[in-house]
Amino acid sequence: MAKQGKSIMATTIVVTILTFFFKILGFVKQAVVAYYFGTTFETDIYNVAFSFVGMLSSAFIKAITISLVSIYTHTLVQKGRDEASRLISACLEMLLPVVLCVLLITYMITPQIASMLAPSYSPEESILLQHYLYICYPFFLFAVITLVWTSIMDSNKDFVVSRTESFITSITTILSCVLLYNVQAVKSLVIAQYLSYIIFGSLLLIRGRRYFKFTFTRFSNVPEVKQVLITALPLFIGNSVGQINRIVDNSVSTGLVYGTATALSLAVSLEDFVCNILINNVVDILYVNFSTYVAENNREKLISTMKSAINIMICLMVPITIITCMCSREIVSIAYFRGSFNEHSLVLTSSALIGYAIGFTSSGVRDIVIRVLYSYKDTKGPMITGIFAVAANIFFSIVLSKFIGVMGISIASSICLTVNFLINSQMLKKHVPEYSIGKHLPTLCKQIPSTLVLVLIVYLIKNIFNSNVIVFALSAIVGLIGYFSVLTLMRISEISIVRDKVIDRIKNRG
Repeated sequence: MAKQGKSIMATTIVVTILTFFFKILGFVKQAVVAYYFGTTFETDIYNVAFSFVGMLSSAFIKAITISLVSIYTHTLVQKGRDEASRLISACLEMLLPVVLCVLLITYMITPQIASMLAPSYSPEESILLQHYLYICYPFFLFAVITLVWTSIMDSNKDFVVSRTESFITSITTILSCVLLYNVQAVKSLVIAQYLSYIIFGSLLLIRGRRYFKFTFTRFSNVPEVKQVLITALPLFIGNSVGQINRIVDNSVSTGLVYGTATALSLAVSLEDFVCNILINNVVDILYVNFSTYVAENNREKLISTMKSAINIMICLMVPITIITCMCSREIVSIAYFRGSFNEHSLVLTSSALIGYAIGFTSSGVRDIVIRVLYSYKDTKGPMITGIFAVAANIFFSIVLSKFIGVMGISIASSICLTVNFLINSQMLKKHVPEYSIGKHLPTLCKQIPSTLVLVLIVYLIKNIFNSNVIVFALSAIVGLIGYFSVLTLMRISEISIVRDKVIDRIKNRG
């Protein structure tokens, strides 16, 4: 048991390090793309087309694969590898014809899809968008193969190869930009995506042979297929709701100045970098603890952990939001301001980043509340909440973009996250009647003095120094030290708990 625990810990550490490294490389990839292409009409076209196919894949396939991991693992443990392989074979026999039908339908209605994605485009511009949609559609089929095989690998605790997708995509994109830009221009990005799917898919197929062998199977002989479909349905609806947000954002952005869709995409990359490192890793660990407390019917521990987690998330994300908003121009300049990425691109992307940064705190606390609902096996509630949140996003995106352009679109996304959190918090009372949003108000109010200190520090730094790197670095380091020093004086219990744990770990290592 001890060896197994060490093995799990070692695997977790390796995967975490690789994930962080690949995120950094992905960030470099985006910087290279920005250098070569900037924010233009052509990059808008590519981003709108590629995002649509990506959204289609996320909504349709991830729902299947999320449910597949659980049911495949259960079949593998209870019935053995042969039955687990039969389950995968049956799922592939079901998925591939469906995917081909979806592709056929999308090819047939591409003009209508282009009009939906970019209603303000001229007929000539719409035809160009259709062209990019046609050449991006096959990514959907590649996504099926890679996601199913990734599910197989994860279920067999073989994580390393399945986590190399972002690495391969980043490398092929960087090389394609360097080698093919002068010949293929924006299409070099499409070529890079095809190459990355082929390389990654080949690695998965080679590695996956030890876990899976395809055999033609009758659905009636694999009852677990029905369970996969039933489990996937609410996930599919929930994922679709989230993807509609992106479609709306892209659709509205195409009605603004050229380069807006690309600016949103680049700002989202910066937002994802923050959220993946500071939010996703935390809530994934919390999800395991929440599930344990629910299984043990330990409501007191659940409420205590949830309250502390939300308060810590507030204390962590509020200063990051302020620094990102006040230093948005410096951050975007450090990341992208070179080559074809000009002043126009800088203004658009930094404005979009401010809007997304406003939602950092809402994103963190929303994810915590949703994980609690999932711990109670409640997937219907978040699905319904997502529908209301999308409605809010559509309304505010259309209205705000008319007054403040691209920032209005990203602020609408942040409003969507806040609406999502508020409604889910009310739905949580069905399972935890004692819970109330009001419990977090004292912690939220205590952020005000710290916020004023942080704003003053960043303001002074921006007026003393001119270098983007120095301004951002000092704002982050000095600003956060000042912020958390004030929070410590305010005697916020969660800050004291985190500080004590850090000190204990340092002492133990020493």
